[in-house]
Amino acid sequence: MTRVDDYLGLVDDPGRRALTPGHPADDALLALLVHVAFSDRSIDEGELAFLQRVLPGREPDQLLQWVEAVGNMPLDLEAVASALPTTEERWKGLRFAARMAWKDGALQAEERTLLEQLGEALKLGPHAVDQVVMEMEGRGGETVTAARVAAAAEKVTWNAVQVLDEHVVGPIADVAPEGAQPVRVIAVDDVVVMGLFEGGLAAHFLEGTAYIAWQDLVTYTRVPTFGAAVQLHTESGGTWTLVDSRLRGITLVLDRLFGVGRKTGQKPSIVQVRGEEH
Repeated sequence: MTRVDDYLGLVDDPGRRALTPGHPADDALLALLVHVAFSDRSIDEGELAFLQRVLPGREPDQLLQWVEAVGNMPLDLEAVASALPTTEERWKGLRFAARMAWKDGALQAEERTLLEQLGEALKLGPHAVDQVVMEMEGRGGETVTAARVAAAAEKVTWNAVQVLDEHVVGPIADVAPEGAQPVRVIAVDDVVVMGLFEGGLAAHFLEGTAYIAWQDLVTYTRVPTFGAAVQLHTESGGTWTLVDSRLRGITLVLDRLFGVGRKTGQKPSIVQVRGEEH
């Protein structure tokens, strides 16, 4: 697991491990955290509490002194970029910074400037910040209905995959919440591997059979490597992996379902469908 995953986990789940001061990559991400929190030259109680989880064992006064010292130093954006070597990690890092900036429900001019500088340093393209800001504002598209789920599944050209108008049965049905309305069944070689419901999807993942509600889905990643085709990232920090490359069509379903578009020349490896409210 990458360090930026640990950082994102700390945003969502304070039980995850803290980063380690003194490690170059961790120091760069810690500096990014401080600059996002201190960009308006003040630290509120929520930001301070989060910093105390990231850097346990420091008294509040000591922590504030450290934040002010780091925040008043120039942010080494090259070091942050080095700490996030892959495109996927860089998109996660930018989203992390945006989520931290959005903790008070608004994006200040100083925070926007910092995000623009970070996006440029990470070489994510001219529209990267617009995209993550749009996500933080929660513009995920229209309300998900059974009709929209069915239309999204049927309009996608799947590769050797059957989309069936049948009831979901077996282990996949067992993990769906009671009363979940099934919409379509996804089968490969006549074996049911996924169920689409009005409220989410259930599937056999590398990590086990699970149900993911649409409201819990934050990002999905197209993974062009052996052993992983698609990864779904949930609000709790979990990652669920579809291994069969024939199931990559689910990303097109999600694109349609959440109205996620791409600007010309922009090819991020992660698409976020909703942001968090704090």
